[in-house]
Amino acid sequence: MPPEPLRGSPGSNGSVPTGPTLTVEKLTVGYGGTPVVQEVSIRAKPGELTAIVGPNGAGKSTLLKGIAGVLRTTGGRVLLGEDDITNVVPERLVRLGISYVPQLSNVFPSLSVLENLEMGWYIHHGDGKERIDQLCSMFPDLRSSLRRPARTLSGGQRMMLALARGLMLDPQVLVLDEPTAGLAPKVVDEVWGHVLEIKAAGPAVLVVEQNTRRSLGDADWAYVLTNGRNNLEGPGPELLEDKDLIQLYIGGG
Repeated sequence: MPPEPLRGSPGSNGSVPTGPTLTVEKLTVGYGGTPVVQEVSIRAKPGELTAIVGPNGAGKSTLLKGIAGVLRTTGGRVLLGEDDITNVVPERLVRLGISYVPQLSNVFPSLSVLENLEMGWYIHHGDGKERIDQLCSMFPDLRSSLRRPARTLSGGQRMMLALARGLMLDPQVLVLDEPTAGLAPKVVDEVWGHVLEIKAAGPAVLVVEQNTRRSLGDADWAYVLTNGRNNLEGPGPELLEDKDLIQLYIGGG
C-alpha cells in the first residue's frame, strides 16, 4: 500500500484545505543601528510556494528572522490570517502554526533522529508515532537512522530531519531559510522535491533559496529584495524570464 499522505494533503477530488495567509506589512527589522530590512511587504498564501530572492546582503534571511520572532521588529506588522503576530516569541508562534527552519542549527546534534522528531511533537498530545511514521515514509533515509545521533547524519539527511521536525508540528506556514545551501547537486534535487511535496500538502511555504533560478521557476509568487527593500514581485516563472532582472539583481545563481 502507498504511504498515508500527510495531514492536509490534497483529497481524492484534488482540493486542499485552506489555511490562513501570512501577511507582512511594511516590516522593518535589523540588529541594532540602521535596519537591514526597511518597510518590506509580502504575502504567503496556503498551498503556494512564495520565494524571496535578491543579491547577497539584500536582507532576505533577516526578514525571515523578523517574521519568525527570532529578531525583534521595529516597524510594520506580521499577520496570520487576521491575527497580529508581530514580535510574538518563536515558542508561541509554533503553537499558532508557524514552523521556522533556519539554515544553521536546525537540529539537536546530540539527540537521536527519533528524539529530534519527538521534540517537534511537544505541543501535541500522545506519542506522535503515527506522524513519525508518515514522515519517515516521506523521508525514507530517516527511518533507518532513527536511533542514530543527528550529528552523524550527512548534510542532506540533516536538512531532511530539520524539515521533518518542522512538519511534526503540522504547520499552517512553513518558513525555510536556504534549505539546500551547501548540499551536493543530487541531494539538492531531493530536498527541493520534498519542499514542493510539502507545498502540495496545503501549508503556505515561504522560502529563501540560494538557487534563484530553481526557486523562481517553481514559485507561485516571488519577491525581489534589494538593499533591504521591496523591488519587484510577480509569478516566479515570469520574473525568471526578465533577463535584465536576472542580470542586475540576481546574477547567475
